[in-house]
Amino acid sequence: MQARPTLSVKPSAKAYVPHKPIVSSDTILQGQTEVIIMHEDVEYRLRRTSQNKLILTK
Repeated sequence: MQARPTLSVKPSAKAYVPHKPIVSSDTILQGQTEVIIMHEDVEYRLRRTSQNKLILTK
């Protein structure tokens, strides 16, 4: 996993944006090439291709 570059910006009331959580695809896939993600009772498939790309389908 590559480290994300960090910016050193002084937080101010106008400019402060909280960081969003980062989850590695390896954490989600857990060594598999495909997982099912349930969202509001709908099944989605997240799959890693042979070219190491991610595809999310309904």
